[in-house]
Amino acid sequence: MTQTEGTPSLGHRPRRALGWLTTITVLVSVVAVVVLALTGHTQEAATVGVIGGALSAAGGIRISIHIRR
Repeated sequence: MTQTEGTPSLGHRPRRALGWLTTITVLVSVVAVVVLALTGHTQEAATVGVIGGALSAAGGIRISIHIRR
């Protein structure tokens, strides 16, 4: 596909960054849930688990649009 003049080429970097950000967020939320559950904060652990799950679901959605001329 040819590049239109003035259009920046982003490549695959933003997708990789989003993937890593999602992975790290899920990992941190899992660790936080385990620590909170072990220290007796079950309601906070459930809240963090729900928020981490929502973020991982939102990070897994990808939309791509291909325009042919």
